[in-house]
Amino acid sequence: MHLPAISPRHRNYLITASVSTKLFLLGLLVFAFHTLPDSFDYQNYYVAMQNIVQGLAPWANGTSVMFPPLAYIPMGIAYIISLFSGFTGFVLTMWVMEEICDLVIIFCIYKIGVKLYSQRTAFIAALLYATSISMAYYSMSKFDAFPTALMMIALTVTIYGDKTKGYLASIAGFFVKLWPVVLFPFLWIYNSRNSSLLTEGKKRVGLIIGVSFIIVIGMLVLGYNLLVGYASLVFCNTIQYTFLQYCQIAAIPISQSILEKVFWGLMVCVILAVMYTLYKSPKTITILLKCVLISIMALVFLMQYRSPQYIVWFMPILAILVADRIESILVFIVVQILAFIEFPLAFYSLYTNTQYTSPWALIFFTIYFAAFGLLLWQALKFNGKKGVKA
Repeated sequence: MHLPAISPRHRNYLITASVSTKLFLLGLLVFAFHTLPDSFDYQNYYVAMQNIVQGLAPWANGTSVMFPPLAYIPMGIAYIISLFSGFTGFVLTMWVMEEICDLVIIFCIYKIGVKLYSQRTAFIAALLYATSISMAYYSMSKFDAFPTALMMIALTVTIYGDKTKGYLASIAGFFVKLWPVVLFPFLWIYNSRNSSLLTEGKKRVGLIIGVSFIIVIGMLVLGYNLLVGYASLVFCNTIQYTFLQYCQIAAIPISQSILEKVFWGLMVCVILAVMYTLYKSPKTITILLKCVLISIMALVFLMQYRSPQYIVWFMPILAILVADRIESILVFIVVQILAFIEFPLAFYSLYTNTQYTSPWALIFFTIYFAAFGLLLWQALKFNGKKGVKA
């Protein structure tokens, strides 16, 4: 595997853009809104590490932290620093580590981009993500850049020919925050383009799945079955909840429980359909990216549970696929602004996790989801500039 070097000029510009965006955001929050990035999640991470140090499960005593084991690596590093500097040191250390993850994502966007575009357009794609205000906010308040970086590493090394590392990065992402495992079957199908699914499975996939299954069994024995509790939650910042509100306005009798089943079924159908599409397609890089994008967006938007930062999971792929057209770039920027309005600006004033708090909430989320639909359509219009099949 040979990854192309990023030109020093582009590398320095991207690092500067990423760091500057965070500093600008911090100044905006402090001077315009008289606040700091939300630290609720970081407080939970901190308490979870205290539980672990005391020999307890991370989620002991009602702590709202239920992540797979690798998630606690960055939290553990930050906690060690906090022993000398308190919670402030914990937060600052998490910021630094999330910035490193952001840079990994940005450089992966660039390296995938040069497979599809000129270096100039690949730079634009990476710059789009580096200057995304909502991505910057979530990097300073959540840890989702970590699993997203693993997903982007998996895609990048696979595209450049290192199949084993791609699988391992995807599985590592699963043991950080579950969802990156969605990538695994797509890598398997893509990697079988010169052989067959069975041959590829015998070479690498079977052993990786077997070992992972054993680890998952161990996790369940240790109490990780609590993770499935999220599947029963219903949040109001979802397409499902918005659809339910329109049904109620139109006096269409449909229950939340029925709607949950319909949306879960739709999500499974979408993911299976794009798997089949990749299987039957020429398996180009462009088609791989589109199929992975649709699957992750289906996972995020068709569930009845969604935290605002989940958009971090697929925004890097969107940045790659829209960077060559000015109208697509403008839609990307609009979506970023709307995402920043959704959280933190509109939280409480328009909605909470469980209900709308303003009549404007339904209008806002309708526009928000429509904007994402438009951005997805713009991404799917991209056909690849080089017809790369590698």
